Amino acid sequence: MILKDIFEQVEKNIDSLVAKQVDWAAGASREELQAARAGKLKLHFFDREVPDEWLSDIKGKKVLCLAGAGGLQAPLLACAGAKVTVIDLSDKMLDQDRAAAERENLQMEIVKGNMCDLSMFGEGTFDYIINPPSLMYVPEPGAVFRECYRVLSKGGVFIMMAPNPINYVCDHIDDADGGYYKAVHRMPFCSTDHDDSDWIEYGHTMETYLGGLIDCGFLINGYMECQMEDITELYFMTRAVKN
Repeated sequence: MILKDIFEQVEKNIDSLVAKQVDWAAGASREELQAARAGKLKLHFFDREVPDEWLSDIKGKKVLCLAGAGGLQAPLLACAGAKVTVIDLSDKMLDQDRAAAERENLQMEIVKGNMCDLSMFGEGTFDYIINPPSLMYVPEPGAVFRECYRVLSKGGVFIMMAPNPINYVCDHIDDADGGYYKAVHRMPFCSTDHDDSDWIEYGHTMETYLGGLIDCGFLINGYMECQMEDITELYFMTRAVKN
């Protein structure tokens, strides 16, 4: 499948989830927005949060929410005083940010686009890039990392959230005792190699993620994980700085 077709299908898939009102597209609450305005910004990393020290100087900074629409991160960052741009493939996700901007009287630049191509932004445009889990929809994350490095200013910060490879290595095997997980897939993983549904998702190795950041010139100076209830659903978050 060519890249254009891949991303058109990913856009359709995300739009369909928004239409089904999945929780991660619900947007920030009024209480969260008020707290951000009062200097108490909290960005969720599932049931954890982005550490306060990772965002301590966000006020007045130019921030790109990368594949980060949905009315959550961008409005909160704008309420905290950041100069926010949000880019996303999904118009339905971007509509959440448009609605929040109008409702809360926020100044945000809202761009429909692909995270692999940030050519609409010049070199050194942003001080921060914040990327919620979305790299599983990209065949080659290195293309994203190179673009992020280019559009960040020197000393700029890239905060990335992504699924650990264990999400894709194991399948659940049913049995009389309730079932168990078995490692059956090699990495890298592509969902279309294993079923004929319209859902497209990629599992990348930690070498691809962390090695890719390092190869681009990033210095990784923060790392944390979030274990979900399902034992194979593990996510990680990195903080990386442009040297």
